[in-house]
Amino acid sequence: MVRHWLIGTWRLLRADAALDFAPGVRMEFLEDGTLHYHVDVGGRDQVIDLRYRIEDDMLHTENPAHPHAMSVRMSEGVGGVLVLDFAGPKAWLVREDELIIRGGTP
Repeated sequence: MVRHWLIGTWRLLRADAALDFAPGVRMEFLEDGTLHYHVDVGGRDQVIDLRYRIEDDMLHTENPAHPHAMSVRMSEGVGGVLVLDFAGPKAWLVREDELIIRGGTP
């Protein structure tokens, strides 16, 4: 099941230090179960293509190119923020278009 509020591009707002997220991380969720995970590598946008599915409040991802899977609890936080809970440490993401509306840099 796809939660339609999740579809779109999300940019990392902040993350607990334990997660070691790189600044500028973006996650682009498509309706077909594709997740484009964007990271900045030396000033260049590196895209990792993942597959995702949602079961209840769990987001499950897997990398078809490399045997790696991950599950994380997700929720829609105050103001429509996407909250990813990695069994304690959390990351908060905002819609990329919300940054433009609020005057941020996408």
